[in-house]
Amino acid sequence: MSDLIRSLRLFVRLNEEGSFSALGRRQNLSHTTIARAIGDLEQHFGVRLFQRTTRSQALTADGERLLEHAGAILDQMGLAEADLAGAVAARGLVRVGVTTALGFHYAQRLGSVAAQHPDLMIELLIADWRDAADHGGLDLWLWAGDGRSAAGSTLLGQLPRVLVAAPEYLAHHGMPASGDDLIQHQCLTYGYAARAAPWPIDGRELEVSGFLRANSSEAVLRAMKGGLGIGLLPRIQVEEDLARGLVMQVMPDAEIPPIPVMLATGFRGMRMPMRARVVMDFLEAGFPV
Repeated sequence: MSDLIRSLRLFVRLNEEGSFSALGRRQNLSHTTIARAIGDLEQHFGVRLFQRTTRSQALTADGERLLEHAGAILDQMGLAEADLAGAVAARGLVRVGVTTALGFHYAQRLGSVAAQHPDLMIELLIADWRDAADHGGLDLWLWAGDGRSAAGSTLLGQLPRVLVAAPEYLAHHGMPASGDDLIQHQCLTYGYAARAAPWPIDGRELEVSGFLRANSSEAVLRAMKGGLGIGLLPRIQVEEDLARGLVMQVMPDAEIPPIPVMLATGFRGMRMPMRARVVMDFLEAGFPV
């Protein structure tokens, strides 16, 4: 049975890596060893698992079915190992959708997860999602809430926002002191709707405009640092630049509501695999405070 479990693990990892050579490099295994494991599985189940050519490989229909079963079997084995050994084991790929600012924040902190779970692989898909429906193929995803919750989602936390600009921009255009001053400036915005969302400043919804609008906060950040205008960005995205004096906070006493960040999972109504549970715990514990 142990050989069968090992072969199933190699089968799952082979599908994730995409080729014998990639899996061999990552696992330090020979092509022959991997091929023997796949051959043993095909003989055991009496099916062909991969369609292989000299340039590519793809799962057969039977391979797709076994992949689903293999994932469940390995998850159950992990649970049994954790229960009996008193340790948490996580294996396999977890695909996580994150906003730009949080994606960079979490990426810097993945070392502890990698050290504790060497058989775990995390794929970060980074974009400034605002639509809870944007989650195709993801195991976990974060999105900026707007008062509406996707079914099964939970509030992960709140991200404070600040107004920031490059010193050279402020030296040339002056420092705004109020919302009325602010709307006279170049305000760099990001979003997806047909019109830019107003900026909520001191209880007002300010209709701002500027030279640049983007669907990425990172693009706004770089344009702002280049002296193009004022940005309204998550504090975690600019706190290092603020500390180094590369950017300056604008209207520091202004009241700006934080961004609610929601956490959703693709396992609603199903038992969450251990690999996803470990990553979800990491996202919750590592949320900036």
